[in-house]
Amino acid sequence: MLNLVNATFRYPVRTPRLFRPCSTRPGSGIRGINLRLLSGKILGLVGPNGAGKSTLLHVIAGLLPLEGGSITFDHSPSIEARRANIGYMPERVTWSGPGTAKQAIERLCMMRKTPVSEGHTLLDLVGLTSRVDDDLSTFSQGMKQRLSLATALLGDPEILLLDEPLNGLDPVAQSAFRTLLSQLAERGICVVISSHTLSDLERLAHEFVLMHQGRIVAEGPLSEIERDLGLKATLDIAGLGPAPTQFGDDIEVEEIDKQEGEDWAYRLHLQQGEWTSDRRSELGPDMTFTRLQDVPAGLETVISAATGIDIEDAGFAILSEVSVDD
Repeated sequence: MLNLVNATFRYPVRTPRLFRPCSTRPGSGIRGINLRLLSGKILGLVGPNGAGKSTLLHVIAGLLPLEGGSITFDHSPSIEARRANIGYMPERVTWSGPGTAKQAIERLCMMRKTPVSEGHTLLDLVGLTSRVDDDLSTFSQGMKQRLSLATALLGDPEILLLDEPLNGLDPVAQSAFRTLLSQLAERGICVVISSHTLSDLERLAHEFVLMHQGRIVAEGPLSEIERDLGLKATLDIAGLGPAPTQFGDDIEVEEIDKQEGEDWAYRLHLQQGEWTSDRRSELGPDMTFTRLQDVPAGLETVISAATGIDIEDAGFAILSEVSVDD
């Protein structure tokens, strides 16, 4: 649907000199980005603070010009065609009165020459049916996020760019939001989400793009990225009767909490390779297992491995942190 080839944009940084007071040099941004956006995919865009995620969204949306490389939408290089088919929801939009949600979206419909009825339908879609006639000054941050999403969906875009869309949504609204995005993807819309709340992305995204210092350092399904980074394959086992006493030399073992009815439980880390059916069978053909399940490394572990930055220093929220204000 959309293809970026060696896409580069760097913000100019002023470096005034004696005879050139307005001189600049290239600063941070994105460099050499190669990325394909596919129909029906939910793509999670992650990386430490300053990795270039928002800049990449701005470039895709046509809000920032390319310094180098190219972007084509459906084989067309036209920026007008791209903008007409992309919906963009910034991290935070200041919706303020006077006016109502209904009036705000009707104005945008007229500006975009979109039927007003479509705007009303979108307000219903994002869960603002009962608040369409309320003044914007009474809206919580979560309600403002919903209104921003409705405006991003105007014109039935084929690509939806969302920058921190879950900010301010309570747990119930987050669940509804995830369901809505899944439905949009099923309709063929490509959804790109940038978020610092990793647990939400793990539940949402089909694939991930990991960024660091303006570059893509890993991309693909989480399991493939884990394998490419050489992360240890992990397996949880638990069972009944005597606990196993022998494991291979290439397996790290740690005890984990037992569940009701279990006599023992362990987490096994394989030094190399994957937990194939043959490796699993070697654990004990005569054992009575109640659990034998793979444990994904988790997005935070993958990001740390790909960037070399401790997750505590990267500016992420590992657990979903929301304020219940709706």
